[in-house]
Amino acid sequence: MKRKAILAVALLGLGACASPEPGTPAWTARQEQVKQETRAEAVKASVEEAPSWFFTNPDADEFSVYAAGTATSADLQLAVDKAVLAAKRTLADRINGKLSSKMREFISETGSAENAQVLSESERVTSNLITEVNVAGYSVKQQKVNPSGSQYRAYVLLQYPLGSANRILVDQVKKNDLLQSKLRASKAFEDLEKEIQAARKPN
Repeated sequence: MKRKAILAVALLGLGACASPEPGTPAWTARQEQVKQETRAEAVKASVEEAPSWFFTNPDADEFSVYAAGTATSADLQLAVDKAVLAAKRTLADRINGKLSSKMREFISETGSAENAQVLSESERVTSNLITEVNVAGYSVKQQKVNPSGSQYRAYVLLQYPLGSANRILVDQVKKNDLLQSKLRASKAFEDLEKEIQAARKPN
């Protein structure tokens, strides 16, 4: 009987350890641990459920540029729109992204050879500039939507044809070239008019 009583007390103690009293530091720590575990499971699930083409596109060729994007939202259409926008941002970077990097390093040494002290400082700044890149003419090559908790996770793969295959881009380039020609002609006439006015002035 005594052994049964000790066992009951031990089990009661284990139960108390397994579920801390709400409001206590142990309970708060347990809640945070559950949140971290839930997040970890969600991350693992999103990676496992991602389509293979999101990481490696098997249809990649030399005539197109591809870019994948993913996003989540409580609204299905918004999740897809956000994923397309993310892919377009990557697409613009691949077409005309400009990367610049600067590194600065400073090293100084003080003291004698036996007791030398070296001060070393280094700084690296990297910027990626993407401005006004024309991505008109892209098409959605692949698309997939998975449930993610109470939200939707959308995956999209965009294809952007290169060269003459992209008629929209070619037409836009032609328009830009025509505009540039008009601007150059206007500037030339402007310079000519200034020269004429200068020549008419008496010395």
